[in-house]
Parts: sequence; structure tokens; C-alpha cells
Amino acid sequence: MTMLTELQFTEARSQFSTLYDSVFNSFSPAIVKRKQTEQIAMLRVDLLKMVLEDYKLNPEIIQEDDGSITLALDALEVYVNNSTLDLAAADLIEDLKLYAQDYLKRSQLFLHSPNRTHHFPYILRIMLCENDDEIRALAGL
Repeated sequence: MTMLTELQFTEARSQFSTLYDSVFNSFSPAIVKRKQTEQIAMLRVDLLKMVLEDYKLNPEIIQEDDGSITLALDALEVYVNNSTLDLAAADLIEDLKLYAQDYLKRSQLFLHSPNRTHHFPYILRIMLCENDDEIRALAGL
């Protein structure tokens, strides 16, 4: 039992406009159930972003002996190297977008991999960014 609004799938479908208005205008998440075990949550995007706010991407900036810059994002095991910080940041943004897209395409695999399952909130944060500048800001670059 949950204290959130719960609707069966058929009821949610027939009352979708009302459900949507309730979730959006009342800031009240809702659970939609199908069969005995299938459940999804409906939540405003701005509230989802707030929930995920603590999942920050803070790459370590490493000045290499050859003068190049490495950005090491241990939280997602993503590492890039390029001649300048701006070029490395651009590489990191592209790699993060590619990884996030791959993660979602193969979520069944990644969500069941002990070394990748904890990446999910970070992946959502990346996917909720509307452009490269937002991803760059998320990474603090």
C-alpha cells in the first residue's frame, strides 16, 4: 500500500486528462498499476530534476605531463583526454550523451549489472538536459 494516488491501468487510461492535470497542477505523483506486479510512477519533470539534484557529475581535471587535460568521471567510469580543457569537455559531453543513450537502449543489461546499476540516476540527469550547455553545467565545466 502506498500513500500516493494509485490507479489501475484501464482507469488511468480512461481518465488520463484528469490524472495528468492532477500530477501536474497538484504536484502530486501517481502510481499506475497493471496486472499484479507492474507499476509506473508519474511525476512532473521539474520534481524529478529536484529529486536527482544530488547526483552531480564532478570530473577530476588532471593536467598530464604532456600538457594535455584528462577529465576523469569516476562515478560513471568515463574518461577523456584532449589538448585543452574545452576540447576535453566537448569530448566528455559527447561520451556522456552516447553512454546515456546506450544505457537506456540496453537498460535491461545495465540495470542488472552490479557495476552499472548505480549509474541510473546519473543517466536520468543527463537525459533530462535539453542541450550540451546543460550537460556541461551539470559536469561543472
